[in-house]
Amino acid sequence: MLVAMQFLLIALIMLVGPLWPTLWSVKGMMVLGGSIALWSFLAMGLGNIRALPEIPQHGRLVVHGPYRWVRHPMYTSLLLITLGWVVERPMPLRMILWVGLVVTLWVKLCYEEQFLLARFPEYDAYRLQTNRLIPLIW
Repeated sequence: MLVAMQFLLIALIMLVGPLWPTLWSVKGMMVLGGSIALWSFLAMGLGNIRALPEIPQHGRLVVHGPYRWVRHPMYTSLLLITLGWVVERPMPLRMILWVGLVVTLWVKLCYEEQFLLARFPEYDAYRLQTNRLIPLIW
C-alpha cells in the first residue's frame, strides 16, 4: 500500500503542473536528485533493488557510495526531484501532495528499517552513525 501511495503521489505532483522546469536552480535540484538516484542504484546493485520495502533473500547491507552519508538516498533523491516540481510551480495542491509524499516515505523507511534491523545485526551501529535522509542533519 505504501509503494502504491508513493507512486500515486509522485504521479499527481508531476501531473498537477508543468513537467519540465524552466528555472536553472530547479533544474540543478532535479539533476542532483537524479544523480543521487543513479549513484544509489549503482552502489546497491541490481540484486538488492526492490520497490517494496523488503530485503531479497540474497540481499546484502550496502554502506558505501551515497549510503555512507544517508541510509535512504533513493528516498532523498525522490524528495529532491519532486520538490523541484513544487518549487517550479508552488501551488497549494502540489505542496500538500509533497508533504504527503514525505509522510509516506517516512512511514515506509521506518517499516523498512525494521526489516533491516532484523536481518542485519550490524545495521543498528550503521543507523546510529548515519543520518536517514539529509547528511549531517536528519
